[in-house]
Amino acid sequence: MTLAALALTSGSLALTSGSLALTLALTAPAAAPGAPPKAPALAVAPGVAPPIARPAPSPDHGPDRIATRVPTMPRLTVGDRFDVTYVVTTEHPSLVTGPLADSMGAFVVVKQDRKTARRGDLDETTYRLAVACFQPGRQVLPALRFAVSFGARSDTLTGDTVAVAITSVLPDSMKDVHALKPPEMFPNYWLWLVPAILVLVAVLAWLGWKLARRIKRLSEALPPPLPPWEEALGALDRLTWREWLREGQFKRLYYALSEILKRYLERRYGFDAVEQTTTELLASMRAQKLPMRDEIMRFFARCDLVKYAKTVPPEDEAEQALQQLRDFVVKTKPAPEPEKPVAAGQPGPQPAGAGGGA
Repeated sequence: MTLAALALTSGSLALTSGSLALTLALTAPAAAPGAPPKAPALAVAPGVAPPIARPAPSPDHGPDRIATRVPTMPRLTVGDRFDVTYVVTTEHPSLVTGPLADSMGAFVVVKQDRKTARRGDLDETTYRLAVACFQPGRQVLPALRFAVSFGARSDTLTGDTVAVAITSVLPDSMKDVHALKPPEMFPNYWLWLVPAILVLVAVLAWLGWKLARRIKRLSEALPPPLPPWEEALGALDRLTWREWLREGQFKRLYYALSEILKRYLERRYGFDAVEQTTTELLASMRAQKLPMRDEIMRFFARCDLVKYAKTVPPEDEAEQALQQLRDFVVKTKPAPEPEKPVAAGQPGPQPAGAGGGA
């Protein structure tokens, strides 16, 4: 009796399982014969292949998960940027480190932006990467890893791989970048210019030395200049002032007297008198504390009247101006040095032509 009841109970369970399997089969959508079961895919644009589907996280990971997003983009060529977004969801508060990869291959991360937002008890960290590929053909962006730390628990989340089709920018007739051309050889003119410049500098230096020696010899051969007072008195003696007075050339006479006096003041007292005006001469003479400067200023003022105001002086006044200039030169001439006394016992200077002989 007991064995019959047990057999009846097992048959009822088998009937119930079969009914449940039949119900699931009727509610499921029909599939083509021989076709594999379909999995959800991430929609991407031309030039980017869908990411490889990864299994759902195990219960040991808790709420930690990662999603890979690739936006729609046009045709990609070598060096073009495209965006890949990773959304990492973790418990709050968690520390997320990444993205990490052993090798990026032909890809380069050009720019990276990170933003974290609070979603209740979860943290949502968004990584937006600007990536560029520099190798044509079908390339696969490796799966990037993100390390998650929550208290004593640590975990590693791995994103999806992204396949992209990169078009070459080279023309169809060009298979690869051409190699560098061999170097062009140009003549090195510096090998000739440097010695030529050195020779030219040496020649110029030799010519300068010769010219300096010649100028020195000429200066030594010239007689020494006369003292200022002798030069001034000689210039006064050479003036044909009587002829100028007969011809009425008073302006010429006073101009010559003014230049002789300026030349004498410049050489005698050492200031630039020839190029100065009467007002400038007055300031220079006061600075030098010249003797008889009042008489000199009256003399220059009279000369200016004749030279610029067309004043015609009497002949005796012109002769007095000539004599006044001569007296000034004589009075300002330095006194001759006194002769040194001859010591006792020393022979005095012998007259010329005297000789000792019997």
